[in-house]
Amino acid sequence: MSRLTSSTPTGPGVDSKQSAAYIGQTALKDTKFCPLAAVSKWPYKFFVHQDSETISKAFFAAGKFRMRGWTLYYIHTLLSSSNKPLILVPATEVQALFDDIKEKLRLVVYFPKPEREPGFLLSFDEPGIPQPQYLGRLDLQHSLDDMEALIPPYKPVDHDAQRSDDRSFAAFKEKMEDAVEATRQKSKHQRDKKKKERIGAKQGWCEQLKRTQCYLGIRPRAEPGLSDPLQDPSIPQRELERALRRYHISQCLDLPSLVLSDAAPFRFQDDAVFICVDVEAYEKEHRPITEIGISTLDTKDLAALPPGEGGCAWMKKIRSRHFRIKEAAHLHNSEFVAGCADRFEFGESEWISIKEAPQVIASCFRPPYSGQADDNAENGSLLNGDATSSPPKRNLILVGHDIKMDIDYLRKIGYDVSNLSNIIEALDTVDLYRAWKHHQNPSKLGTILCDLELVGWNLHNAGNDAAYTLQALIGIAIAARTSASLSTNSTSSYITSRTQDLEREARDRAKEEAAEWAAADVEGGDGGPPQPLERFGWPTEEGDGVMAKSNGMGKVNVKNFAGKEKVEERRKVEEKRKKEAKDMEVIMTSRGERLTVKKIEPVRKEEIVSEPWVEEEEQVAVGNGNGNGLKKEVKVDEEGAGVEDAAPKPEEDAKSEVQSFDDGITSRLALLEEKKGDDDGGVKLPKELIAA
Repeated sequence: MSRLTSSTPTGPGVDSKQSAAYIGQTALKDTKFCPLAAVSKWPYKFFVHQDSETISKAFFAAGKFRMRGWTLYYIHTLLSSSNKPLILVPATEVQALFDDIKEKLRLVVYFPKPEREPGFLLSFDEPGIPQPQYLGRLDLQHSLDDMEALIPPYKPVDHDAQRSDDRSFAAFKEKMEDAVEATRQKSKHQRDKKKKERIGAKQGWCEQLKRTQCYLGIRPRAEPGLSDPLQDPSIPQRELERALRRYHISQCLDLPSLVLSDAAPFRFQDDAVFICVDVEAYEKEHRPITEIGISTLDTKDLAALPPGEGGCAWMKKIRSRHFRIKEAAHLHNSEFVAGCADRFEFGESEWISIKEAPQVIASCFRPPYSGQADDNAENGSLLNGDATSSPPKRNLILVGHDIKMDIDYLRKIGYDVSNLSNIIEALDTVDLYRAWKHHQNPSKLGTILCDLELVGWNLHNAGNDAAYTLQALIGIAIAARTSASLSTNSTSSYITSRTQDLEREARDRAKEEAAEWAAADVEGGDGGPPQPLERFGWPTEEGDGVMAKSNGMGKVNVKNFAGKEKVEERRKVEEKRKKEAKDMEVIMTSRGERLTVKKIEPVRKEEIVSEPWVEEEEQVAVGNGNGNGLKKEVKVDEEGAGVEDAAPKPEEDAKSEVQSFDDGITSRLALLEEKKGDDDGGVKLPKELIAA
C-alpha cells in the first residue's frame, strides 16, 4: 500500500484516527457512508426548484461542493451490471454539510428516508462482506478522476465463489444495487411510480375497449358470484365440461369466434345510445366556435342486425347533424388545418346562432337524439322539447376523439354534459385505438380510419368527424374481437413484432436522413462567400424564415418559423407595441395616483382649422378603435350561453367612462389651454380629453 500524504482526511466530520490512513486501508468499524454521487445530486432530487436552487448556489455550484474537501473511500460493488468501484464519503461529513445548510439558510434538511432512498446511507456491519477502503481527499489539487485512477483493480479471492451463496453476501449485493440506484438522477422509487402510472393508464385503455365491446353485444358481461367448476367436486363429470365452458365465457376467458354475418351474440349492455360530439374552433383564436357535429347510434337499432364486414352494416345506422355558427360564418380554417365547413357528407348543414347552440345541443341528447323530430315520432319528443308524453330516460354514452377538448368547448358554449344524470361513461377513440394496437402515443382520426380501411372524406368538418369517430369506435371494437389479440400472444412474439416495426421505422428514417445529407453535402465547392451577421438575427428579405437569438454567451439558439410572413407579422406587432408605448406618458392625479394617458403632441394652428380632426376623434372615442364606430358587447341568455354582438355603443356610455378620470385631468387641460398661444399654433387634444 502507498501513502498519499496530501490526501489524508482532515476537516469537519472526520475522525482523528483517519488522519494517518493509507490508500487501500479498511475503514473504521461502525462507520456509515454515503455515495458521493448521490450526495452531489441530493438537493436536486429531494427539494422543490426554489429551495434546490438556493442550496445549490450556496453549497454546490461553482466548485463549492468539491472545495469542502471530502474524504473519499471506495468499494468494489461486485455487480455484473457495474464493474466500476463506488466512491463513498463518511456520513459524518454529510451531516456536517447538512448542519451548515441549517445554520446559513435556515432550512430543515436531513437524510432521505430509507424506504424512499435505501442506498443513500450505508452501513457495512455484516461480517464477511467487503468493506470500504480509504482512497484520499478530494480538493482543488486532486480531481475526482485523479483519485479514481489510484484505485487498485479488484482481485478475486478464493472464497468468492463460496460466499456467493451466503445470505450476507446476497444482502451486500442488494445494498450495492441500492447504492448505485441512489447515484442516478431519478430514484428507483420515482421510476417505479412512473411505471406504475403507465401500467395503470394502459390497463384503463384496455378495460375501456372491453366495456365498449360489452355495450355493442360482442363481449359478455362477467357474471358475479360464478365460481370455477374445477373447484367444486359436487359437479358430475358429464356436466363438468359444459359448466367449465359457461364459466370461461362468463369470465371472458374463452370467447367464441365472432361471426359477422350473425346478429350480436350477447346482450347489449345497458341498452345505451352512443352520442359523439365534435367541435371545431377558429384556428387563430380558439374562442370563436365555428362548427358543431353530433352523431348518434342507438343500440336498439342493432338488436337483430348483423354487423357485417368490419361493422359496415352497423355504421349505416349512425345519424349525424352538422351545425354552423352564424356569427362565425366569415371565419375559415386554412393555415393549420384544411377547413371544409361547407362539405358535410351526411346530410345538410344547419345554421344556428351561438345563442341557440345550448338548446340545439340539448335536443340532440333527447329522443330522437340527432335525428329530426318527425324521424321518430313514436318517442313523443320534439326538437324543442315540448312533448305530449315523456319518453323513458335512456342510458347515454358520450364518444369523442380526444373527448376532453370537446367537453371543454361545450362548456364554453354554455352546455355542460356532466350535468346529465343518464350519461354513464365517456369513451375516447384515441384510447380505444391504443388498447387495440398496444401503442403508447395518440393517433389522429385519419390514421385510425386508414388502419381500419375506412375512407374518411373531408375531415375537420365537425359533422364528418363526429360520424367517422363513431365509425372508428365500431371498427376498433369488432377488429379487436376478430383479429388475434395481442394479449394472448407470447411475450417473445410481441417483442419480435414490435422490434421489427421499430427497426423498419428507424431504417426508413435513416434512409431519409442519408438522402437529405447527400443532397446537402455535395462534392466540390469552396463554401461560397462569407455569410453576414444578419443570418443570426431577423431574416433579411432573402432570408429563409429562420430566426436566431444570441444568449449572451457567444452561442446562438436557432428557432425555426413557418416562414418569413410570420416573422414579419411578429416584427410588425412588436414595432406597433413599442410605438404605442412611446406615445403614452404617466401623470399623477390629485389623489397621488399614477395614470397612463396618451402624450399630447403640439400641432400648427392652420392644421386645426383645415382638418376636422376633433369630429373624427369624437367618432373614434365612441367606437372600438378600428374605425367602424362599433364596440363588442357580451350578452348572456337564460341558459348561460355567451353571445357576442356587434352594436354601436351609445355616446353617453363612452362619455361616462371618460368622466371617471380624476380631477387631475382638469388641471392638465388648463395647462394645455395656456399652450394654445405658443408659436406652434396650438395643441392637438387626445380623444380621452376631448370626450371629457
